[in-house]
Amino acid sequence: MRPEILRSLVLALIVGLFGFLTGVALTEAREAQRRRIPETIDARRFRVVDENGTVRAELGMAFGTPALFLYDSKGKARAWVLLDSAGNARMMFVDAEDQPLWTAPPISTEPPKPAQPTTP
Repeated sequence: MRPEILRSLVLALIVGLFGFLTGVALTEAREAQRRRIPETIDARRFRVVDENGTVRAELGMAFGTPALFLYDSKGKARAWVLLDSAGNARMMFVDAEDQPLWTAPPISTEPPKPAQPTTP
């Protein structure tokens, strides 16, 4: 066999082997990473903090029910989504003075209607 053909075959074998080993290594790395990411995380509270350490979001069990709070840059709660004690979903967005901007379900601002007299 001619030396240049032999060198080409050896070079092709080396490149092929390198490609195969690289594929195996990448597959192992992906598998190792998959094993490090848990499918489920159990906790009572998760907090997200900014670069200054200020809590900006929190997911937890507030008042015994699940709730998500979003905080402004001063750490003041400005938005939340939660379930009340009866299991009803509630949402609220407030301004810097804690005045409601939007709620769901809406907060009723109408005074209660007086009871109608019953006739015997």
